[in-house]
Amino acid sequence: MAFDESTSKAVASVVALLTLAVCYFLGVVFFYEPIAASDAAAGPLVPQPVAFAVSIVLYIGLFVWVADQMGNGLKAALTVALSQFLLVNVDNVLAGKRGIATAGASTLLLLVSWTAVGLVYDRLRPGSPTSPSPDPDARRTPR
Repeated sequence: MAFDESTSKAVASVVALLTLAVCYFLGVVFFYEPIAASDAAAGPLVPQPVAFAVSIVLYIGLFVWVADQMGNGLKAALTVALSQFLLVNVDNVLAGKRGIATAGASTLLLLVSWTAVGLVYDRLRPGSPTSPSPDPDARRTPR
């Protein structure tokens, strides 16, 4: 039986889904839950402003890496936003830890913030078609 490209993609997607389901289930039951049950947080490790700064630096580090891989800041930014949405909002709403309105507000904030980051990055990144040229005459059309 020969598989065409769409069938192969479907099979790969289903097997990937099953792989993730098995890894997550076994990992949570036998690894994560036993650790989490005996490891209560003692409180913040650092003051909130420091935590905010560290988080922002790490988020942008991930974003720059993804943007370099994709070659497009806006696509990278929306990939990060979608990832945050799926990993935080969807999981927390389904688990009953977050309300729908809060998840909606979070989603809007993610989209607006990461879209702004992607657009600014694309505009200022050297070599980007939208980045400002260091030579003001470079944008003029030849006569």
